[in-house]
Amino acid sequence: MESSNSDDSVPSSGARDLERDLRHEAINEAQQLAAEVHDGLGQELAGISLLVSALRRNPRAQHPGVQEPLANISRLLVHAMVSCRRVSEGFGGFLVRQHGLTAALLHFASQFDDENIHVEFRGRDIPPHCLSETTASYLFSIGREAIFNAFRHSQAKTIQVTCDSAGNAIGLVVEDDGVGLIETHGPQQGIGRSIMEFRARSIGATLSYRNLPTGGLRVECHVECGGAEAKRPDTCEPT
Repeated sequence: MESSNSDDSVPSSGARDLERDLRHEAINEAQQLAAEVHDGLGQELAGISLLVSALRRNPRAQHPGVQEPLANISRLLVHAMVSCRRVSEGFGGFLVRQHGLTAALLHFASQFDDENIHVEFRGRDIPPHCLSETTASYLFSIGREAIFNAFRHSQAKTIQVTCDSAGNAIGLVVEDDGVGLIETHGPQQGIGRSIMEFRARSIGATLSYRNLPTGGLRVECHVECGGAEAKRPDTCEPT
């Protein structure tokens, strides 16, 4: 029997190139869809909102039985427009392509700063040669998920976001002063954390979660400058 020195578990360069191309295509499709939602659906909602506002000013619509439902419709439309913008800018990641990783994270994080929670952001532009488009997109997705989780689940008063580069590494940190990480297993854990971990592995990054002694959670992600886009090309991304 002939022996072979080849390792079938190691993907060929052709398979790695195909995986890279598929990732780029998925990012392009997501960004195109997000742009269409942002510029298409968002603009249509804004147009409907203007029509409702004009209708509310119509003399024949001043009856309380008409004004109250129109006011409710206006509030729902404003909420829908905000949600549409947040989803398209967050999940599509087209802001990363337009403005870079740090500016995109700053824009996304600033949407959560209100009277109930304060968002602090620290960061500098990452040198372009340090980030491939896939790495930048995946880091943004990890940061987006961490920010959103802190806003929605942590009961925090303050969220601190840091995106910076030092030496040969890029660091992304999302820290809050909330209840910390609550360990759950099974269906309760959800897919958000699993997708964050998958994306970190895919670009060769390290991802950690640490409860702080004073309360709260620190999510930290580091990747080498110019790190590999796909460490596990045989793994399909969760949907």
